[in-house]
Amino acid sequence: MSIGAAIEDFQRAHLKAVTEEILAKATGKSANLLSYDTVRKELKLHNTAIDRGLHEISLDAIVGSAGRYEDFTKSFFPKRPSDESRWAGVKVAVESMTGVPPIEVYKVDQVYFVIDGNHRVSIARQMGVPSIQAYVKEIYVNVSLTPDLEPEDLILKAEQSDFFHQTNLNKTRPDIDFSLTLAGMYAKLLE
Repeated sequence: MSIGAAIEDFQRAHLKAVTEEILAKATGKSANLLSYDTVRKELKLHNTAIDRGLHEISLDAIVGSAGRYEDFTKSFFPKRPSDESRWAGVKVAVESMTGVPPIEVYKVDQVYFVIDGNHRVSIARQMGVPSIQAYVKEIYVNVSLTPDLEPEDLILKAEQSDFFHQTNLNKTRPDIDFSLTLAGMYAKLLE
């Protein structure tokens, strides 16, 4: 693949980012990736990560980034026109058979946050690839996080996590679904 063709691919992907952001505003949904730091703070995650080694992971399960969450949409389309040459260079490397190294991610329950390899994820998504090789570092969380996680879900997840820290009900009664849908209801259960 030529650099010119890769730049054209970037421009198409960037246009999709603009479209995704416009549609998100029209529907009231977020087009943003989740920030790992925000999730870590809200859910009071420990920095202790268990190295799980190299795995093939689903691109659909990648919901955020540990550093570049403002540079890509939720679908990993590039938001910044200034990213064109970097993105195109990575695309050429991916297509040239020289290969690129696996990405690095944090795994938090069923979702992943990119530590290194945001451009590779963006390009893999643009190419329609369903999965990618990743070095996985797993972080324990006491609530369920799924790939459909939205930024507004973090409030409830944080309240549920605090509730579990105080009651241990997630461990003593794992058979019960303690999911609530209104903010503040976990505090009422503790009264």
